[in-house]
Amino acid sequence: MRPDRSPCAGPSAGCRNCVDCATARADLAPLRALRPLVALPLAYRNQTLRTAAAQIDHFFAPSAFLRDRYAEQGFDGARIQVLENGMDLQRLHAGGEAARPTTGGLRVGFLGTLAWQKGPHVLVDAFNRLPPDTTATLTLHGSGTAFPDYAATLRATVRHPAITLAGPVPYNDVGRVMRSFDLLVVPSLWYENSPLVIQEAYALGIPVVASNLGALAEKVIDGQTGRLFAPGNSAALAALLQEISAQPAQISAWQRQITPPPSMEDHALELAAIYRRHLAPPR
Repeated sequence: MRPDRSPCAGPSAGCRNCVDCATARADLAPLRALRPLVALPLAYRNQTLRTAAAQIDHFFAPSAFLRDRYAEQGFDGARIQVLENGMDLQRLHAGGEAARPTTGGLRVGFLGTLAWQKGPHVLVDAFNRLPPDTTATLTLHGSGTAFPDYAATLRATVRHPAITLAGPVPYNDVGRVMRSFDLLVVPSLWYENSPLVIQEAYALGIPVVASNLGALAEKVIDGQTGRLFAPGNSAALAALLQEISAQPAQISAWQRQITPPPSMEDHALELAAIYRRHLAPPR
């Protein structure tokens, strides 16, 4: 993310725009007057990384979006293979069933760090816009210890009675908690490469509503496995949630079109096969 909280498109010529990020702290801001000099070690670092990358035979990226970003920066896209991450399906299906609510309404969930770039405030603002008598509920699971000021502000903005901030979830309990959702929302404001939380949702047959940004637009097929909305647009997200809440049959239709992610075992077998091909002596 750039200092103005916009996604970065990559280093400019000579890495001069990298100086803005490197000096974003107030006590380093005066160094921007020396931008050409400060950019030199950043440019040297990037060139060192490119030189090292040239020695690599094969790269993996968990999304086409990530591969394409590297290709745009001059890396050899032909040497970058898109390979989805494997999931520990046994862990996700363990832990028993989640408690079932008595309301019968749409159960919306968020699972991730309470951080600005993850966009939970966008989701809270969207839910605040729903009618007070809505049968939908929103539960946000995530730790606020990394960004305590942001987490405190987020709690202060909660106005709708159906919103609950439930705190962090232990790793082995993710599957049980996620099974209490009908719908997962991923409202990120920065580029996501291949969010594991979406794979976890798909492994459990849970549709996803996400920002139309980065690999999120690749992982969520709009109208088939969930919906996409403009990043940061809480009004658009509120309209989507209202629509889905009024037509719950959409959830079942999306569930039928979800493709579960590969298991960790299948992922390991595919990796091993690729290594064998690359290690085989040339004929």
